[in-house]
This record gives sequence, C-alpha cells and structure tokens, in this order.
Amino acid sequence: MIQAFHLTKVHSSGVKVLDDAYLSIPEGNFVAIIGESRTGKSTLLKMLGGEEKPTSGVLRIDHQDIYSLSTQEKHQWLSEVGMIFPDLRLFPDKTIQENIAFVLQVKGASGEGQEEAIGKLLNKAGLGSKAQAKPVDLSSGEQRMVLALRAMIFRPKLLLADDPFQGLDEKAAAVLFKFLLELNKAGSTIILSTQQMSFLGEAKKMAGEATIQWVQLDQGKLVPMEEA
Repeated sequence: MIQAFHLTKVHSSGVKVLDDAYLSIPEGNFVAIIGESRTGKSTLLKMLGGEEKPTSGVLRIDHQDIYSLSTQEKHQWLSEVGMIFPDLRLFPDKTIQENIAFVLQVKGASGEGQEEAIGKLLNKAGLGSKAQAKPVDLSSGEQRMVLALRAMIFRPKLLLADDPFQGLDEKAAAVLFKFLLELNKAGSTIILSTQQMSFLGEAKKMAGEATIQWVQLDQGKLVPMEEA
C-alpha cells in the first residue's frame, strides 16, 4: 500500500512541481501517470524510490514513512524495488546477459537456471541474438529495453518505470507494456509515468481485463482520468 498526503515538492530553483498532492495505491495495482514534460512525474517516482525527499507532506509505503527508515531498513526495502529511469545505464564492460544477471546476484537470487531464464526473456523481447553483445553494440532503444528487463526479471514487489517507452518504436513499446502487464498479474505493484498521450488508447486496448488506474499530473495535482 502506497499513501501520500499533502505531498509537496519545491525545487531549489523555486519551481513547485507537486502541490499538496494525494495518492493512494493498494498493493498489486497498476498505475499509469500521464503528464507533459517537466510536470513532476520523474520527481514523484524518485520520491517513491527514496531518492527525492518531499519538501513537505507524508509518503508511506506499507505503512512506513520511507524517509524515516534507518539505512539498513531502507536497503532492505529497496531490495524489493525495481526501477526504470532514463538516467540509469548498463555496465559497458558486461554483456547484455551479464548486465541482467548482475541484478539477480545483487538481489540474492539463486544462480540455478538464471542463464536459461534470461535467455527466454531476451527471446520474448526480440533480443535473443544480443545476449553476448556489449551495450555499445545495441541501439539506444534496445538498451532501454534491456534496462527494463533488468528491472523486471527478479519480480520486484514494486516497479517504478519513468517514461519506459521513451526511445522505443511502437512494436517494442507494445512488447514492454505486455511484460509490465504480466508482471502486475504475477503480483507486482506497477507505477509508470509517460508523456506519450498517443499511447493511451492503444495501451487501454492491450490491457484487456487488467485494471489500470490512469492518473494525470497537472499543475502539481494528481487527478484521476475517467473514461468517457
């Protein structure tokens, strides 16, 4: 359960990107936050990931104020969080397979069957032939897809995806969205942000019976988007 009350964030420049915002997300939900560039979507997700402390307000995950956790408690909590952010990068000296396996190792996952699991995931993403390639051998869109796969493969309790479709063509974006739906169906809470309003209609079609909470971030406020 994620709860935010009176959440406000003012950057050092004086720009207020969140203004007394409220948010309530039950465990296992899928939330898509829509908003134009520089409306505070990235800031909000970084708050949920423990990287951006609110200027004021309360942010609780599983009834805990994540900004009052001890270092050890925060580390334990982050071990169950997957992140897809534009500023994250792949390790240039590791192969694509090694980049993905690294996260499993950090999370303490068993090494048994890892190579096979990674291979299957890469095949589903159309990157099976790139397993032994280095990041420099991939296009920017392919690298973005690998970053997403790396964040999802350990089935995090919470996945934060900041504009995950950026740099992907329509086909790759659809593949990634289906991965996110599958992960959510398996029990993960998904929170993604996007400014690609054109993707909204297609995403709703692909979602099928899945329940997605669509929210618009506008002028610092989080407003539920209701279908006509």
